[in-house]
Amino acid sequence: MASTEYRALPSDVKPKGFCLKPFVVGAIAAAAVGLGGVALLWRSNAPSVPLPEVQAPSAPSGARLKIANGCTKDALWIANFAFNAPYFPQDLKLAAGESRDFDIPEEGLAATRFWAKWGCDAAGSNCAIGQSGGPGEACPPTGCAPPLDSKFEATFGCLPSASKPCAVNPSDPSMPLGPTDWWDTSQVDGWTLPYKVDVVGDCPQAPSTIDCSRLTLSACPTTEDLGLDGPESLVLTGADGEPIGCYAPCAKLTYSQRGQGHSFTPDAKEAQWFCCPTPPISPAECSSGPVEQTEFVKAVHELCPSVYAYAYDDGVGLAQCPAGTRYEVTFFCPE
Repeated sequence: MASTEYRALPSDVKPKGFCLKPFVVGAIAAAAVGLGGVALLWRSNAPSVPLPEVQAPSAPSGARLKIANGCTKDALWIANFAFNAPYFPQDLKLAAGESRDFDIPEEGLAATRFWAKWGCDAAGSNCAIGQSGGPGEACPPTGCAPPLDSKFEATFGCLPSASKPCAVNPSDPSMPLGPTDWWDTSQVDGWTLPYKVDVVGDCPQAPSTIDCSRLTLSACPTTEDLGLDGPESLVLTGADGEPIGCYAPCAKLTYSQRGQGHSFTPDAKEAQWFCCPTPPISPAECSSGPVEQTEFVKAVHELCPSVYAYAYDDGVGLAQCPAGTRYEVTFFCPE
């Protein structure tokens, strides 16, 4: 499958939803977000909303991100990368109810992704959920799962009080990170685990809570009309036949890993009205097209109303907060 193409956007453009293509080591920077007020490496866009002048929270740099295991019994393992390599210890185990602060450097950290894995071995590998590849991650004998993971992505900005020079945009080393965090969650690819994000600090440009704790695997549509020969189940199953993920319509049509999806390209006639590549599909055509009427989009809008369900959706996409805002991300066990 062809990899997604990304391009720089002008500083007055804010990205909207996106659909990342499968992981390929060496081309993993797909998680890149806006850096220092300039939105980079994004595939779709909408007019920007200027970030108001607000005082950055006083939280120390090491307290900017907390990830918690909201399960009542099971452990989770947290995977991560920053641009194209793990930045924190990979596959960090969190027992039920345990949480961990991630020490975000005061000079900023670009293009990060964090996701939770479940049903793993003692080393945090061979997981039932979340074994979708990426830097520092191995694939099980059955191959990597499609990257449908529920995830938190961010470029953490440079603190105004930083004692070190601000980190740089990895796509343009001449551009230092500014005093703004850019972050998102999105169901444009699908979902795996329910989750919740709490924003701690003064950030009027973002919701104080994104609550997707009801986004369970049991809510995944099983008779979706994708315009093919008949209804399609969007449920991704493991080797034992149990659900381990939920495809978005675009992902079902373009992610062929493990033989449960199709191998169309996003701009193929079978997929373009669900993936909305621009061109040829304009934002207005996408929003009035068949993807808006899918059971998947209806489920996301009902169970996780603050996030994108498809490219050019009207939910909260790329959020921006003053650098120093604290994010508390909780992943829950599958249901």
